[in-house]
Amino acid sequence: MTFNRRNNFRIPYNRLITEFSSSKPFVSAITNLSNDGMFTVKPADNLLTPTGRIQVEIPLPEANETLWATGEIMFERHGTKSVGAGIQFKNMSKAHKNLLSDIVEEGRQKILKEMLAHIMWQKELSKYPTVRDAPLPTVTEHTVPLFRLSTLDPKFI
Repeated sequence: MTFNRRNNFRIPYNRLITEFSSSKPFVSAITNLSNDGMFTVKPADNLLTPTGRIQVEIPLPEANETLWATGEIMFERHGTKSVGAGIQFKNMSKAHKNLLSDIVEEGRQKILKEMLAHIMWQKELSKYPTVRDAPLPTVTEHTVPLFRLSTLDPKFI
């Protein structure tokens, strides 16, 4: 049985950030984000990676804001080319907490909406005897672009 340490919903989030440890900046990328913390990845070739308490700077261009927080590195995962770190937020201004909460909630709503659309499409699909008889799925920003053979140049078919 595994133990889940997290109390809040995590969303996928891709953003370059700066981590400061002993006033030294380290560039890393967020892979997921919650109200309590985040998981970051940085190149493994940097032998000096931050440890313990760190300061993080997260640019939020969608809000014309930069979020600042103090965090603690709770664990690290070492790979051949990268180092991942689970960072728990320890100190953040109330305004930045509210902003972070809004971003996570917006991401959660988006994920749930996409899941519901997929479930509804699967339900609709089950009405048809074969997949070829079914209508095309609803197009979202994550849908793989589809094309019909009739739109291709005949010399390539």
